[in-house]
Amino acid sequence: MAPRVWPRGLGSPRAGPGGGRHCPLPQRMVSPQVHDRLDRYCCGFEPEPSDPCVEERLREKCQNPRELRLVHILVRSSDPSRLVYIDNAGNLQHPEHKLNFRLLEGINGFPESAVKVLASGCLQNMLLKSLQMDPVFWKSQGGRQGLQQVLQTLEQRGQVLLGHIRTHNLTLFRDEGP
Repeated sequence: MAPRVWPRGLGSPRAGPGGGRHCPLPQRMVSPQVHDRLDRYCCGFEPEPSDPCVEERLREKCQNPRELRLVHILVRSSDPSRLVYIDNAGNLQHPEHKLNFRLLEGINGFPESAVKVLASGCLQNMLLKSLQMDPVFWKSQGGRQGLQQVLQTLEQRGQVLLGHIRTHNLTLFRDEGP
């Protein structure tokens, strides 16, 4: 896939993100059920008829790899080995049997510490503790009760990802310090 992450006229992909919160992909576990971020054409899974990639006839582009583009990802010139993910358009209601594993093609290693979190079963509690640090967000989402379903889904998706890592015997690498 050819990287194209900036709309025309808005700078260059090496300029890096402006303000706001951005998380490096290698340090975060990204749920593989996506239709409009990395795999905007839905090439890696069977989409619902109402998904934008079907309605906009984008799946036709899956036949031509030159048409495929990465979106919502930046590369910083100061650290080109790390991708910066800037948007999450994931659909948590997407059924597990239709998850998009195409996003994981070409990824042959994961941070050992992240895989340990998935294997420990502590992801949900760690996310709860992290989200509590932002009182405005926490309150706006209804606290623990309001976030429970989303966090359960993320925990389940993490287990699916862990299964994928184990099934494909992917490499675990030690995290590098900042």
